[in-house]
Amino acid sequence: MTRSCIAIVPVVLGLAISTLLAQQPQLPEQQQPAKPPAPRLTLMEIVKKSVLRVGATIDASRSTPQMVVSSYSDPKGGKTTMVVVNDRTRNMLGLYVYNFGSLKDAANREEVYKYLLSANDAITIGAFFVDSEEDIGYKYLMNVGQSLNQAAFESSYLMMAAVARDRKPEIRKMLGLSATKEDKPSDVKKAAEEKPPK
Repeated sequence: MTRSCIAIVPVVLGLAISTLLAQQPQLPEQQQPAKPPAPRLTLMEIVKKSVLRVGATIDASRSTPQMVVSSYSDPKGGKTTMVVVNDRTRNMLGLYVYNFGSLKDAANREEVYKYLLSANDAITIGAFFVDSEEDIGYKYLMNVGQSLNQAAFESSYLMMAAVARDRKPEIRKMLGLSATKEDKPSDVKKAAEEKPPK
């Protein structure tokens, strides 16, 4: 019996010590103050942050809570004005580039349409379109139903700027316009004020 008591005493003693240690309050220096959670950014705040990260500027005077008007100057010397619109009803983020020109007075409309279609086949992101006022634009729609992947947005933004820079001179040449003409404020204003085509 003494042998069994000798074997039971260390087990009981171990349980008693572990119970006491578990019930001791933590010392103040051991307690970590709870950090407040970081404020959640809205979709358009993330867009603005991403646009600035790629080196573009934001025109705050033309931007709205659901639209960002930005200007990107790429290393090859091209300047692209891009409008980013949050379509909350469809959970889509639209990236739009205008100022390619208009088909209103174009004598070679069919040739321009063929070029735009062949360009759409060749590019990997987005599509050229002609809106109801016969202005040529370039758009890409991103699904943002769950969240916005910042790296994917930045990549899409830069890719669109590169495609617009590379295709703009040929489109403008086909329309009989100057290939190196910079954006007129009215063209940027139109892109910023009108609801982009669906």
